[in-house]
Amino acid sequence: MRRSPALLLVLTLALGACASHPDGAYYPTPRASATVTFADTLYRAVLAAGDDPAHYSFALVETDEVSAFAAEDATFYFSEGLARQPQRVIDALVAQKVAHEVLGHAGKRRTLSLSVTAGFAALGIAVPGLGLLDLLVNPLVVRAFTRDQELDADQRALEILRGMGHEAPRRTLTAALRAAGAVNGPVKGGLLATEPDLADRLARLEPLESPGEFAARAPAPDVR
Repeated sequence: MRRSPALLLVLTLALGACASHPDGAYYPTPRASATVTFADTLYRAVLAAGDDPAHYSFALVETDEVSAFAAEDATFYFSEGLARQPQRVIDALVAQKVAHEVLGHAGKRRTLSLSVTAGFAALGIAVPGLGLLDLLVNPLVVRAFTRDQELDADQRALEILRGMGHEAPRRTLTAALRAAGAVNGPVKGGLLATEPDLADRLARLEPLESPGEFAARAPAPDVR
């Protein structure tokens, strides 16, 4: 039996406090329009990904940026700016964050960081002081790994969007990334940036579906 997205909302309030959160995060009221929108969208995206919606929760972030943040334990933070975007943009960015979760990216980043730290700790025993390089190298390695994960999540999001009913998922995700970039501006951070440049992400989504491709997927007209 299909569970109501309202159950997802209850989990938002019950579980969200367990995760670290970005500045400006808050728990929305159950009947707020943004709450209903994100609860329904997240529910559809998780089902399309083949996962259990009961494991997921979310909160909002008070910012005009168009953004979504995937924390650990299937907890997500969606911006007020994203809530004001068209539903297709919301679908795409929520699907992309669900992709991070089903691909296990948070755990893989944590494992990598611990491995790098352990390696430098061992070197520090052999060469005193060398272990301090971990403070410099670890963030660079993890952020570079995170940028690769972002590209992987984009590809998995295409499958999720198709499962949500989007006939041209590449076009949907491309339009969403452009919409976010138009509001947020260029990616900042250089080597410490946690996401690749917009141009790199868009290039990986080429070629976009042609009008003929999704016209061919449309159901044949009923001639009875």
